Amino acid sequence: MSDNVTHVYEVYIRTTPEKLWEAITDTRFTRQYFFGATVDSDWRPGAALNYALPDGRTPFFATIEAIDPPRRLVHSFRSNPEMDGSQDPPSRVTYEIEPLGPTCLLRLTHEHFAGESVVTKGTHEGWQIIFSGLKTLLETGEPLKIDWPDEIVATG
Repeated sequence: MSDNVTHVYEVYIRTTPEKLWEAITDTRFTRQYFFGATVDSDWRPGAALNYALPDGRTPFFATIEAIDPPRRLVHSFRSNPEMDGSQDPPSRVTYEIEPLGPTCLLRLTHEHFAGESVVTKGTHEGWQIIFSGLKTLLETGEPLKIDWPDEIVATG
């Protein structure tokens, strides 16, 4: 069996914990920085956490493991094999929000239990784009615009 792989992402965002939490948990925001995805949940431990892309596809399946608004959210993460062909077991995503005066540190830890895989590589690239978009949106009020190179657009 492969070794576990853990990726940790940190970003400092000029916002409040409450506004950052809202941006993570409210479709009005996620559509603007999370690849156009909507988010839906009952926001309690054991509840499903559902993301849907604009074309209706579900990129991953998740269940909330722990929640402490506006400070911490932990959920499982199982990539949708219909989208990427993976058979990885569920992994774990932990969001932590630390207030620092007029700024918050957002730390996301993604624990992959299948080791290096297509899912590990994809989420590593994806979280960086998501975090950049989230920071841009909260600090400027505008979504991040990226002119993707043709080779990325063709394979995305």
